[in-house]
Amino acid sequence: MKRGFYLGFLICLLSGIEVHAQEGTYWNEQRFRGGIIAGGNFSQVDGDRDAGVHKVGLNGGLSSYVALSPKLDINLELLYAQKGSRYAREWSSTAGPYLMVYQMKLDYIEIPLLLHYEALPNVLFGAGISYNRLIRSEERYRSLYGWVSFDPEKFPFKKDEWEYVLSAGYRLGKRMLVNLRYQYSLTPIRTAENVPEDFSGYQRQRNNLFALRLAYYL
Repeated sequence: MKRGFYLGFLICLLSGIEVHAQEGTYWNEQRFRGGIIAGGNFSQVDGDRDAGVHKVGLNGGLSSYVALSPKLDINLELLYAQKGSRYAREWSSTAGPYLMVYQMKLDYIEIPLLLHYEALPNVLFGAGISYNRLIRSEERYRSLYGWVSFDPEKFPFKKDEWEYVLSAGYRLGKRMLVNLRYQYSLTPIRTAENVPEDFSGYQRQRNNLFALRLAYYL
């Protein structure tokens, strides 16, 4: 249900825009630009015994650009980002087989810093690094008898994380930008010994995600 809501929100947001990519001088003339971002994360966690992007969450906040040259910008943002993992598989018990559902919800405050280059008119490519601070975590699974939550003190996640970021964007007229990012953990979000045994890939866990966002700049 949540996945459908977030995807529907993104589709409505993007389809509701009348796109006019103009050959103006606004972006080049404005040395500093500030704006807001709204979008979604499509996440998985490497090291959780599952593969595939099954977790959808929010990605939004504040963004700023400083022009270093007509084609080169530096970009600093302050974001709220929902990440984690979600999957389902068939398990067996003394009462018979059942569908087990696993959920890992991780909420971060992110501070990404990127360098962007305008390779083609209105087309930007970027790379950089992001410092992320974990502000909330929830980990649970649905057994045959209901939901079971893991104790965050017994199976702790690291509070601080660093990711590398790759970015591609397209300017929609004078003030709007659609942006696709790929992010991956440079530092683990949890050590192997802190992962619940039945849900461990016997390795450190790392965030692995794509983000699709729409930005509006003043």
